[in-house]
Amino acid sequence: MVIYTNHFSAAEDPEVVIYTGAGSTIIVPRKSVTPVSADTDREVFEWEYTYPSDGNFTTYWIGENRNNGILNMAPPSDQRSFFISTTIDINALRGFNSTPVLTVAPIDKAAVGRKFVHNPGAFDADGDSLAFKLIAPQYQQPNGTIAVVPGYSLPANTFQCQTSDASGPAFFRLDVHTGQMTWDAPCVKGEYNVAFVVEEWRRGPNGGAVKIGQVIRDMQIRVEENDNRPPVLEPKDTCVVAGTTLRGIVRATDPDGDLINLTVAGSGIVPPATFRQLTQTAGSATGELVWSTTCDDVREAPYQVVFRAEDIRPNNEDRLADLQPWNIRVVGPPPQNLGAASADRNVTLTWDPYTCQNADKIRIYRREGPSNFEPDDCQTGVPASTGYVLIGEVDAGEVTFFDDNAGAGLEAGVEYCYIIYATYPPLGRGESLASNEACVVIDQDIPYLTNVTVDETDETNGQITVKWSQPMEVDNLTPPLEYRLFRKEGMEPGSGFVEVKRTQNMSDTAFVDRGLNTVENAYRYRLEFYQTPTPGGQPTVLRDSTEASSVYLDVVASEDIDKDIALTWTYEVSWNNAVLQHYIYRRQGNDFVLIDSVSATATGGSYTDSGTFGGEELLRGEEYCYYVTTAGTYQIEGLPEPLLNNSQQVCTTLPKLVCPPELSLDVLDCELFAQNPVQPPYQNVLNWVPSISGDCTDEIAYYTVYYKPTLDAEYTVLDTTTETTYTHSGLQSFAGCYVVTATDVLGRESEFSNEECKDNCISFILPNIITPNGDNLNDVFRPKVKAFIKSMKFKVFNRWGVQVYSSSTATEGEELYINWPGVDSDGNRLTDGTYYYEAEVEFYTLDPSKARAKYKGWVEIVR
Repeated sequence: MVIYTNHFSAAEDPEVVIYTGAGSTIIVPRKSVTPVSADTDREVFEWEYTYPSDGNFTTYWIGENRNNGILNMAPPSDQRSFFISTTIDINALRGFNSTPVLTVAPIDKAAVGRKFVHNPGAFDADGDSLAFKLIAPQYQQPNGTIAVVPGYSLPANTFQCQTSDASGPAFFRLDVHTGQMTWDAPCVKGEYNVAFVVEEWRRGPNGGAVKIGQVIRDMQIRVEENDNRPPVLEPKDTCVVAGTTLRGIVRATDPDGDLINLTVAGSGIVPPATFRQLTQTAGSATGELVWSTTCDDVREAPYQVVFRAEDIRPNNEDRLADLQPWNIRVVGPPPQNLGAASADRNVTLTWDPYTCQNADKIRIYRREGPSNFEPDDCQTGVPASTGYVLIGEVDAGEVTFFDDNAGAGLEAGVEYCYIIYATYPPLGRGESLASNEACVVIDQDIPYLTNVTVDETDETNGQITVKWSQPMEVDNLTPPLEYRLFRKEGMEPGSGFVEVKRTQNMSDTAFVDRGLNTVENAYRYRLEFYQTPTPGGQPTVLRDSTEASSVYLDVVASEDIDKDIALTWTYEVSWNNAVLQHYIYRRQGNDFVLIDSVSATATGGSYTDSGTFGGEELLRGEEYCYYVTTAGTYQIEGLPEPLLNNSQQVCTTLPKLVCPPELSLDVLDCELFAQNPVQPPYQNVLNWVPSISGDCTDEIAYYTVYYKPTLDAEYTVLDTTTETTYTHSGLQSFAGCYVVTATDVLGRESEFSNEECKDNCISFILPNIITPNGDNLNDVFRPKVKAFIKSMKFKVFNRWGVQVYSSSTATEGEELYINWPGVDSDGNRLTDGTYYYEAEVEFYTLDPSKARAKYKGWVEIVR
């Protein structure tokens, strides 16, 4: 345990009580006290303890109270103790483990308005992965339990401050990977407290990460007024191949032009590495890190060296410093001189004895064809993007590997390529750079299918030509030899093959297959190659087989505004169709003309014909016919190239568009309606003009009318009709919006037509006098125009503000139009005089925001 204290502080401890986490305590005397700055000592305590069993244990120390006046804690901070701990997960099956050591002292001061940084320089001797996370400082409560210090906040959240460049609010961050702490920037001087945990992770037996321990640092940051600006270090991450010497230059600059003292902060990997300052001029400094690496240094996690640049100020002024980590990854050297040799469907790999004796395994990867992969300086292993697949591994001391495809044999004529690299033991888990790529072609003693091309496109008399190559090396085979060709309907592999040709003539390498339905179907062919088991016999031993399908083309004409025709073609072939360009042909008059070429994949391609060939756009209503020629290769010397195969011919008509009609709606004359109001039901009359010329089809089957009652509603289908007019009847109001679509004989529906809306004529005028004397003239109080009212709530008050009459919300009946006869709520006649009313009205209207209104006024009762 390391404690940093002020000189002659009351917090100095000649001995401490350590809680083991196993139910016991230990009294530990102080081992040493070392001054590390002008006012700070480093106290070290060491002890040994044996735990009784496997398990998870937290050993901790509860120290003297903190300083008074810490700004980011609730007062009194001097009544809060320190709590620091280390958690270890003991597992006998996991092997040795050393917890992280924090090598950099937390002694640097911060300045108001300046960016402050700190890095603990965490070093893990086992190369385990470390993760850094901020936590709240803890203390021991009077009842003995451990809790978070009351009123704690991150330093940047304690006051409203700005960053050092005034670009935004201040922040306090801890990099989870490097442990770099940044506070940009304090604006109030004083003491602050922070704490963080350093977690230790190791890869488990099934590849997942397992947390195996953690340590805590609890530290104070003193912020002072200081016009000085700290130096700036240039961080520099790198990697080095084990067995070589790293020589790295570290640079720092000072914005005030001060001299800079450049050092390594903490121990880390120094030694065995060495560091020396090379130059020191006003405002800049350089240093050199030299590390002669060995194979023992290889590991997955990088080594971290923390550099410290401190300015040198005149007259003993307060100095400021910058700390930056430099992550150095040590990778294993690549295995050397990988070679490959083939013999009868297998490959033997050889390589030089691996340089690093501490390596664990050599991993072997394979793919078809070269990848030309060359690793970057720090790229270990073989990335999946290369197409390589792991096929095996051997001990690092081995120098050969035999590949027979797990007993199935490798495919003849295929070029197989290999790469290997070394891995290191689980503790550290380093890797090497990949070896050179070694390729070899398997013996070519088989025929290869080269063509499955459609000659004729027809439903009953379609024709496909199938071709193959003669085997190149047959000296080790027993004649007679024999070809057997099989066919099945469809492109996919599987059962259903029927034999269509058999011959022992090795020069007979073609077959024309007739009477096929090449319009609707693709066809798959399998070529089997047989040899004779004993001299003088018949060929019954299957040497090899290969399969390939015809090319099947699908064409789809666009039904939207774009005049495009989309072509897609698919195939299942034994050669590579993804290397060369494929060719697209379109019929012009009586001949097919090449219009373009495109790249494709191993299983198919696509192309969109927009009519750009020849400068003429495609025309709607016209028929267009296509076929595609694929181009492939085995990339094997001696075989023909390119392998050209045609699809069937496909025709399609670029359809005319289904265009929306032009809609109109009868108009409501509000002035005429006010003079002669009509009671519901109402009707709206729609008319539309079809769009059936130019690119628009005239083959319209019917029209669909859509309706919504208000602006914020969704359109729903109202009706369909073959006419170009429609009457929407039985309405309680005229309000509503309409659109119309056209649907053609193929079932294609157009976009919406233009939208047409109609609203009601809202008129609500109340009288100022009623004469309820029974003469049927002005006997009741009601609107002058009774229309489009959806609901009504009506109240009457006397001149003293007392409510004398009300009607509940009415949605139907006479109350909907008020019809108040000058009575109170019990039906008793009110005395003549002036009364005040309030009417809350909901109207049938198109715009929901205008549907409700409140009317207030007065009415006089005169009998």
